Amino acid sequence: IDIQRAADLCKQYGTLCVVDNTFASPYLQNPLRWGADIVIHSATKYLGGHSDVIGGVLVTNLEEIKKRADFNRLCLGLNPSPFDTWLISRSIKTLAIRMERHSSNALAFAKWLESEP
Repeated sequence: IDIQRAADLCKQYGTLCVVDNTFASPYLQNPLRWGADIVIHSATKYLGGHSDVIGGVLVTNLEEIKKRADFNRLCLGLNPSPFDTWLISRSIKTLAIRMERHSSNALAFAKWLESEP
């Protein structure tokens, strides 16, 4: 999906552009740079990387959205535990190598598929 084009269309129609960036991860793609208003990451998948934490991340450049998200986070107790935060911090240290390996494996597989009749 062309995120810039989608963001432009959203702006044209007066709606927010929200991108689920779970599988690309912030290592491979930053939708805010392409005009997205809100980006969601699954901390359970690639950010966590070890299947030992459940969490999510909401990122925005819009102050009003951040204020509303912060209000909900504080009032509803949506903060991760210190241990979960440590688990995610630990895993982010290996995000680059994991995403590079995913990408090189995907490219090798795509080339193999291309060579098959």
